[in-house]
Formats: sequence, structure tokens, C-alpha cells
Amino acid sequence: MSISRALSAIALAAILVPPASAAEPGINIAGQWTFTANLQLNCDFGGTAHLTKTADNKYKVELTAQQSCPSLEEDYLVRQDCVANQFGNQLSVRCTIAEFINGFESEFYYPDNFTLTIASGKRMHGALVSSGNANPAEWKRSEGGIS
Repeated sequence: MSISRALSAIALAAILVPPASAAEPGINIAGQWTFTANLQLNCDFGGTAHLTKTADNKYKVELTAQQSCPSLEEDYLVRQDCVANQFGNQLSVRCTIAEFINGFESEFYYPDNFTLTIASGKRMHGALVSSGNANPAEWKRSEGGIS
């Protein structure tokens, strides 16, 4: 086989084989999700998120987080506006606090950002990245969750 023919075969193979980090074709992550995270403190943390696709690999996210800690006087329920960017099978969710529904407004409650791996149309896992800490997180949804 000539060198030019071998290079052509390699180039064709590179085009036909998707990178290993690419998300599985056809996975739709738009829709309703529930999430939990394991905080280092003795707290319960979870909530809901609704992803709406706005462009290729971009989503608007409406997120409501609940946090309950024995050491705090009140439980938090915080509505957040977020944007998500998808890079292959990775999803970066960046939020801003829109409203403290329950719990006193606090400069110590930081927006809840996530770095996730898209495992399937029903599960994403990764980390809650907030206030300089990274805590294990999981997003799930039931069968009827795609919209």
C-alpha cells in the first residue's frame, strides 16, 4: 500500500469514528430532572431542574434547590436561573440566584453550579461546584421526563 493511500485510509477512519468523549447520538437531555448532592456538611441537598434547548449544545435551566442542615435555623428553598453548555458527553451548568423562596437571604448561600457527565437520557453524574467545594452529585429523571 502506498503512503498516500495509507494516509487517506487513516483520514477516512478519523472522520468515520466519533471521538470517545462525544455524547451518544440521539440522547435528549431537555426536560425535567431531579438532583441530589452529598454535601460534606451533615445536610440534605436536592431539587429539580428543567432544561430547555436554546441552541446547539446550549440550554436554559430553571433550577430550584432545597437544602436542610441541622445546624441552620431555616431550610433553604432557592430558585435559580442557569445556563448549560454541552461539550460532548459533558454538561456545565452555571447558575445565578433569582429568589430565596424560603430561608433568609444570605451572602453565604452561593449559586449551585454543576459539572456533569451525561450517562444516558435518564442519568447524569458529576459534581456540585459551589463556594469552592466540589461534592458528588447525580441528576435523574423518570420515563416520562422528556419534553
